[in-house]
Parts: sequence; C-alpha cells; structure tokens
Amino acid sequence: MHKEFRALLENATGKSEFVIAVNIDIRGFSSFSRSVDSFESAMFLKKVYRKLIDEYFPNASFFKPTGDGLLVIIPYTEENPKEDVTNTVRACLSILRDFGSFCVNDPMIYFGVPEKVGIGLSKGAACCLFSEGKKLDYSGKAINLASRLMDFARPSGIVFDANFGIQLLPDELKGLFSKDGVYIRGISEKEPIGIYYTRGFTYIHPSSKQPLQKVRFKVQKDTKTLKEIKVRGPGFAYPLSSEPADPDKIEVGVIRPAVEKGRRVRDVITRTLFEKFHYFLEAGKPKIVVDFGSLATELEQEGIKDNWKIRIEIRYPKK
Repeated sequence: MHKEFRALLENATGKSEFVIAVNIDIRGFSSFSRSVDSFESAMFLKKVYRKLIDEYFPNASFFKPTGDGLLVIIPYTEENPKEDVTNTVRACLSILRDFGSFCVNDPMIYFGVPEKVGIGLSKGAACCLFSEGKKLDYSGKAINLASRLMDFARPSGIVFDANFGIQLLPDELKGLFSKDGVYIRGISEKEPIGIYYTRGFTYIHPSSKQPLQKVRFKVQKDTKTLKEIKVRGPGFAYPLSSEPADPDKIEVGVIRPAVEKGRRVRDVITRTLFEKFHYFLEAGKPKIVVDFGSLATELEQEGIKDNWKIRIEIRYPKK
C-alpha cells in the first residue's frame, strides 16, 4: 500500500471540497494497548473500524486510521446540508450508545476492551489530495478543528462547533446538546469559540473556558545504551522533578541513530514518540514508568546495536 501511495504522489493534485469531518477517538486505548498483546489490540481495532465503516458511515468518501481512532470524511453540498448534518449526528449518537457492545459475543475478543468514545465534528471547506481518481488525504481547518473538538469530548460524548449548524437538526436532537465556549490553542486563544456538547456524557473542564496562558514545559533527559535498556526490563521508573500540570500532555521521546540497510547513517538521528508508558504518584512523588521491554524490541527491529547510545526525553507541562 505504501508503494502505491508513493507512486500516486507523482501526479497528485489538490482540490477544494465541502466536507463534514468526524474524528472518533477510543477512550482509554493507550492504557488498553499496554495491557494486552499487540496482536490483540490490532484485532480489536480491526473489528471497530469495520463496524464503523460498514454500519455507521456507509456513505462516507474517505477514512483514515488515527492510531486509536478513525477520521471519517463525508462530503456535503449546498443542496441538502440539513440532511447531511442530521444523518451524521444521528450516526455519532448511535456510536456513542452502541460502542460498549461492539465486540460483545465476538469469539475473537475474549479480553476486556475500551467501552467509550469521544467524537469531534466540524464542517467546511477542506483540501483533498487526490491522484488517478483516488483520495489520498485531506487537510484544512475543518479537519484540524474536528480533532481539537474531539479532545473536549471527555470522558465521552460528541462535541461540535457553533458553525456546524445545530439549527439544521430536528428539535429532538437539539435537546440532547448543551452550549458553552472554550479556548483552543492555535485556533481561538483570545476569544472563546462556541461549542455544543452531549448533555450527560461530556464534561467541559473549567480550565478550557479560560484564556490560554503560555505553557512552560519541563524536559528530563537520560542516555542509555540498548544493552542497558534490555537489562532494565519492562518497567523502568523515572522520578519527575515536579508534578505535571496536565498528565495527559506528557511525552516520551526516543532519539537514536538512524539506520539504513542495517548500517548506521553518519550524523543522522531519528526522533519518535514512545507511547508505552504510564504516569502515577507514589507516596506523593510523581513518576513515569517506561516499558523498556517493548522499547528494546522496537529498537532491535530497527537495527540498533547493543552499544549504541539512546537518548530518552520526558517532556511535560510545568505547573
């Protein structure tokens, strides 16, 4: 698939479309994926993706996995936006209601799975990258906004912006949503943007309703060889010098030499985020436990040698 994608890029062009962007996030997927085998988490995602595509969005024009969710693009026209918006909201409400039973009685899902989703909705013009009649990707404000709004849909629920068109919904659907205003970094930092969210499912934190302040980040660094990472085992704890302002914003970066055809590339490094970690307080002291077992496996698969140095950077917002 990646080779076909690369070939299609040669003649790819962009065009503007009016779309409804639906960003679906499986709540608790990160902790779930750390508790089961990678094959089991992949099987769960497969089941979820198929159900969403086949049963809830059969008329969508584009789907894109996001690692722990799915981006769905639905085209709409000026002829019938009311029907398109209403059908999309109905589908999202059905997902919210049904998600906990997606894998019930499935013989392949014999382990506990996440049962909640957060969904962000937005609509407007977006740029479609296409080639030879195939849609490769979408970009634009509507796509970005749907992702940002999805993050507000916690612990679960649906959030859409005031421009999405609540006036297009029938009265029985309008009554399911409450209105509020939030600040979004990079989109609405000085003035709040109006949103609607599912009543009874979604809690908008008071801090989201305050003007954004510049966030300062703390970075802790550590350097180890791959051999040392292997010795430390699956759970290696890093004490943090201070408690994070927002544990959800913690990032663990892994910086190591680049490898090509089994050889180290001179003066080139690779930096990625590593998601298999968890934050906790022990006797009031903040700590990050990194799954060094999984990290060692990933590095070995890349071709990293035992004596090569790996830099680990833990980044989190300061209070």
